[in-house]
Amino acid sequence: MKRRDFLKSSAWTVLGTLTALSSRRVLGANENIRVGIIGVGRQGSYHAERLSKMAGVQLVALADPDPGYKMGLLQQELAHREDNPLEVDVHRDFRALLDRKDIDAVVIVSCNHWHSLHSILALQAGKHVYVEKPVSHTIWEGRQLVNMAKKSGLVVQAGLHHRSRACWPEAIEYLKQGHLGKVICSCGLCYKQRDSIGLLESPASPPSTCDYDLWLGPAQEQPIRRPQFHYDWHWLWNTGDGDLGNQGVHQVDIGRWMLGQDGYPEHVLSIGGRFGYKDAGETPNTQIVFYDYKPVPMIFEVRGLPAQPGVRGMSIYKKTRIGNVLECEGGYIAEETVYDKQGKKMHTFSPHGGELHLSRFIEAVRNNTPQDVPCSILDGHISSALCHLPNISHQLGAQTAAAEITEKIKADVLQSEAWARFLEHLRVNQQDLEKNRPVLGAALTFDGTTEQFTGDLAAQANPLARGHYRPKWQVPAID
Repeated sequence: MKRRDFLKSSAWTVLGTLTALSSRRVLGANENIRVGIIGVGRQGSYHAERLSKMAGVQLVALADPDPGYKMGLLQQELAHREDNPLEVDVHRDFRALLDRKDIDAVVIVSCNHWHSLHSILALQAGKHVYVEKPVSHTIWEGRQLVNMAKKSGLVVQAGLHHRSRACWPEAIEYLKQGHLGKVICSCGLCYKQRDSIGLLESPASPPSTCDYDLWLGPAQEQPIRRPQFHYDWHWLWNTGDGDLGNQGVHQVDIGRWMLGQDGYPEHVLSIGGRFGYKDAGETPNTQIVFYDYKPVPMIFEVRGLPAQPGVRGMSIYKKTRIGNVLECEGGYIAEETVYDKQGKKMHTFSPHGGELHLSRFIEAVRNNTPQDVPCSILDGHISSALCHLPNISHQLGAQTAAAEITEKIKADVLQSEAWARFLEHLRVNQQDLEKNRPVLGAALTFDGTTEQFTGDLAAQANPLARGHYRPKWQVPAID
């Protein structure tokens, strides 16, 4: 479908967009910000609860293609709670919510494959946007969202709430003062136990309460082989981005911020695989990613298996399971705490602030100051793209003998150390790497200016960065 046909077929024509933006309500200092939520699963329900109790905010409506999952029950709970009961409208189709004139801002908490398109359509409808991470499912669509946000002049904030934590600006200042010497490596960790999602012998049907065509939206229709329809879409390439794009995008975002990097590395490499079980999942549950930022590189690690078989607990690297570690000449920073090289605590920063991320969006909407959001949509786009890049490397890679991988990366000390941790983790979990070899991802070269892959694998990699959408739900190209 051509862009003009897409715009004609929806309620948001170019004229309609301009009208929506120009007729945007000017908020008074004491008026409620009226908010709608698109996507009412686990995180959407959490945001709804917070917004419903936030001063100066009126939660007006919810939208989800499956009212039988969380939305219907949440509506009842809000209406019948003892303290400050609240009547909110519910819609199966998000377009009904966007058409409403009594909504100023939209919080988007839908599935990953919907984030960019929901955001673009909300901006076209004249709504301010808070969009959960990752802000995109492909690199290209993330850039279209950035373009639309700039064109709209509306407040758009990425839901990377670690940007609001006080510890990170404090850590930057601490490093500038020279307490730990030079930074050697920025490391992000997602050691988060993930059990098998199961594998159905025959494809299942979506829940009877779900408008499956609307749930899919831009994603392709594929057989449903996972027993749990909701949430486990995270581990399928069609709709999710694995733990790198689910949890890891937070740590990737902070990791590059700590390095002062506002763009992309030239090269990215992934090594990983899905170990410990055979299920419907496609994304790696064990992965290491190398970003060759100059002069200091960044490494990210995913682990879904436990510290050892039969336990409910994860490994620890430098006092951290899920978070960021800044490795320096004289010690390291692990989240809000500074340690010397022997692991002795030296200093602690404030751990607070992340809980204020959503309220800071509301404040920016009230003041009509898009520049004041703690995480801009451009930062959200770049950090999301940094998750897509290694996932593309993985998809273009091949299963490779562990000894061969060791040989290929032996010249890089930091890569070799991370790889050794990877191997030891799988050895403890009794994984036979000859029967299930790790995937050595394609070594990709990326032009951060054009957001295009270059080199020998560009022809295979660039279509994955662009994505493929069902005709009814094309993401429009926005200049």
